[in-house]
Amino acid sequence: MRYLLLLAAFIFLSAFYLVRKPMEAEFKDSAAYRWLNKKIYDKRTLDDMESLDHWKSFTSSGVQVVDARKVMTTPDSSGTVADISLSKQFVHQGDHSLLMTTPTRLEGPAPKNGRGWGRSGIRRLFNGEDWTKYNRISIWIYPDLPGFYTIALDAQLYNDGKEKLPAIFGQEGQTSWVLKNHQWNHIVWEIGNVARDKITSFEVSYGLSGSYPGESDKIHFYFDQMELEKVDPDKIEGWDVWKGRIAYAHTGYQTGAQKSAIGSYITAKDFKLINQLNGKVVLDKPVKQVNSAIGNFQEMDFSEVRTPGTYVLKAGETVTQPFRIEADVYERTVWKALNFFYAERCGMAIPGIHGNEHNDWICIHGNRKIVTNGGWHDAGDLSQSFEGTAEITSALLSMAEKLKERDDNPKLYDRVTEEAQWGLDWILKNNFGDGYRNTGSLNSRRTNDIIGDDDDPVTYAQNNPMANFEAAGVEALAYSVFKESDPRLAAYALKTAEADWQFAMAGMPSVKPSADIWRGTFDSNNVEDELPAQAIISSVALWKATHALQYKNLATRLAPLITNAQQRKRPDWKVPFTGFYYTSTTHERILHYCHRGREQAPTMALTALCDAFPDDANWMKWYASVTLYAEYLKTMAKYSAPYQMMPASIYVDTEYRHVPESRQESFRTQVLQGISLGSGHYLRIFPVWMDYRGNFGTILPQAQALASAGRLRGDLASEELATKQLEWIIGRNPFAESTMYGEGHDYIPLYSPSSGDMVGGLPVGIQTREANDAPYWPVQAMWTYKEIWGHPVTNWVWLLKDVEGSAIVGGLADAAVTFKDKISGQTTTILPDRSSKHFKITLPEGQYEISSKGLKQSQTFLPGSSYQLEFRSKFMFSYKITKQSAQNGDIVIEVIAQGTGNHQFTIRTDNLSLSDYSKEIKFTPGVAANFEWRGHITVSDEPWVAVIIADKNLTERKEIRGAAW
Repeated sequence: MRYLLLLAAFIFLSAFYLVRKPMEAEFKDSAAYRWLNKKIYDKRTLDDMESLDHWKSFTSSGVQVVDARKVMTTPDSSGTVADISLSKQFVHQGDHSLLMTTPTRLEGPAPKNGRGWGRSGIRRLFNGEDWTKYNRISIWIYPDLPGFYTIALDAQLYNDGKEKLPAIFGQEGQTSWVLKNHQWNHIVWEIGNVARDKITSFEVSYGLSGSYPGESDKIHFYFDQMELEKVDPDKIEGWDVWKGRIAYAHTGYQTGAQKSAIGSYITAKDFKLINQLNGKVVLDKPVKQVNSAIGNFQEMDFSEVRTPGTYVLKAGETVTQPFRIEADVYERTVWKALNFFYAERCGMAIPGIHGNEHNDWICIHGNRKIVTNGGWHDAGDLSQSFEGTAEITSALLSMAEKLKERDDNPKLYDRVTEEAQWGLDWILKNNFGDGYRNTGSLNSRRTNDIIGDDDDPVTYAQNNPMANFEAAGVEALAYSVFKESDPRLAAYALKTAEADWQFAMAGMPSVKPSADIWRGTFDSNNVEDELPAQAIISSVALWKATHALQYKNLATRLAPLITNAQQRKRPDWKVPFTGFYYTSTTHERILHYCHRGREQAPTMALTALCDAFPDDANWMKWYASVTLYAEYLKTMAKYSAPYQMMPASIYVDTEYRHVPESRQESFRTQVLQGISLGSGHYLRIFPVWMDYRGNFGTILPQAQALASAGRLRGDLASEELATKQLEWIIGRNPFAESTMYGEGHDYIPLYSPSSGDMVGGLPVGIQTREANDAPYWPVQAMWTYKEIWGHPVTNWVWLLKDVEGSAIVGGLADAAVTFKDKISGQTTTILPDRSSKHFKITLPEGQYEISSKGLKQSQTFLPGSSYQLEFRSKFMFSYKITKQSAQNGDIVIEVIAQGTGNHQFTIRTDNLSLSDYSKEIKFTPGVAANFEWRGHITVSDEPWVAVIIADKNLTERKEIRGAAW
């Protein structure tokens, strides 16, 4: 009875959410549109569907689990359920089409693993044909699925030549097509990457996933006119930019950002930036030749252009599509990300996607049950993930905090908080109140909403410290966001957060690393590293909400589990790196991930500590750890110049011994394909992976860490490198294609069989072929690399919270204040209010020289940040710092300052010992004051970091660092 009441309550509450039609993509901007309009040089009919000769239907109901998430099916020996016939009802060409009829499910209960009943399909048999002369398959398909919103079919080629298909990891020679119901769909699939020298069969199949209420339980597909074609192939592999294209950020560039585009076969000596509105050339500049570890490129840098507008780049005959330069250029992608989350909502009718579904999805805890629908579907299937929902909600709430603070975009703020509350409601609902909660489950089924029959997805509650800490963090953050607008919800969220934190604490002693490929490395779920980081983040959020010491005490006590897991000593390699993390303080395994990373967690935890507890004795240790990790990432990125896509990690040549035996050879080969750093260590630009491939889930968490570090350090270079990861995803890649569905130009179809095409969706990411360490982006759409998952869009929003928008600069001044951009030379002047002396202005991110009444200072403004400056002559002062090494090996830090009045300067250091840490300076107006600190490096083979703070104001701080080597 309780779960029926909860279901009724949830349905009632969902009525308060606005039902809106999801965004529609502009088809003419898509790669699919371009494919359909390619010139065909040669073609051959494979089958005109006028005969059933060589065709077989099949239904596979045997299920073989091949990894933690995917299933493949094997033929059922009991017989065939799918039926094929020739039909005259819907014909594209000729007299007949081939009709496949199948039920949407099989008799009997669904598999306990949450997947469907199997697959029905058709198979065209070939006698070992050689198709290498052609590189594309064309086929026409008419789906007749009464009541269905979304439809998808999978295709598979079988080859018995030198290279066998299906392949070992399953994705090669496979693709998935999202189809429009009740119309002919012209499908083309480029197969230039696929072994096809001895084709034995071609297969198209439908996943038997059941039916939602209102959907038919018997469905029909009509097939016609299957052909082989020869076309100019898309570029699918390698670091070089597709010939005839320029790789650029399709969304555009923020006004003050670094702006560059890349080519590989450009012969022009100069490039032009052209205003699309009037055709005027606003910049004519030499093309720069760039050589790096991954090849030779041409780079076109136009960072000095600060005027908002729509532009194109032209180099010789090569021209880009139009793109924007503006302060909030990425805002439209936030709206599209929100559209994606909305379309992925579970348990609410989404026009064109599904009805109010999964009302029979149950979580059981003893004799109690919860109907678990709600939240968001997790990926290309219909699964739920507690972790994914918690991360989406955290990202949205973090964005809401920023928007609330800036108070300049109420429409976006309302939309962000609405979507965040949808996730929060699910987290609060799926809690049994005793530490046990629904932690998510796999699901590929369309169910009938009747509780108790044989199609119900069922999961069992878990008492998981990581999940409880994640819940506590989300709920505490929700308190901060909603305490004014919805105090009842905020109070309930905070009360639940405190309880969940206690449950997590009670469960922590039982946590041990486990064999789990899911979390990244192959034999460890990195729990020793991730759990402390999440516990710190959640505890800091609760401390901010309550100021209860228990939260501060836990957060500060756990910090050494992160800082002591960092590589600080200079390793004995030919290319030494410091600053990276291990999975634990034992330094046995370097922390790295494949396809879904959480590498942001340690840095976000330490920056949260630095922000919350600025006077803690360990503040400098936390700060230094953040600094060293950010510099490690910046150094790694040089290896992928000029893209500056974040390399994955450092691997050791003996790590293969720790993975399952069947994967050892592949793991070892991939490691050895990396860049040798010496002593058995290799830098891989792409992760070492197996079935699960795609690097957006690794580069975006790294970018989050960079952005978080940049905020703490005032480091524009970190923010710029973080933004480069967005640009890689949105078109500044070797394929010059946008990978966000419905954004930019040449965006590609994604693997989304359960929910169809959704504007704002992102795939898991660009992969590699076999053991290679170079981008591979075949036209086929398969899991996981082209599968829509929630985490890339989550990390996208989370990152934009830190790097999107102008800087807001306010302060006090006696007279006009002029800001001069050091790159463009452009100046902006503002007058303060006559009575209050206040001024406020928005400026593009960048480095500025600021002047007022003869007083000058330099300042770096980060994107989306807020600043308060003091330019009244009685109070203003400025300073800069330099370093040098003395003959005795000491480090000399010199401060040059000028201003008026008395000021105190303090220094905090890590691995640098000083005789004194504070200096009082009395300024003489108009005269620079020089003073210095002399320090000794404590541990000679570790870097040192120092921070100088003026007048005990941490916002007035400057960083300096170095190393003995």
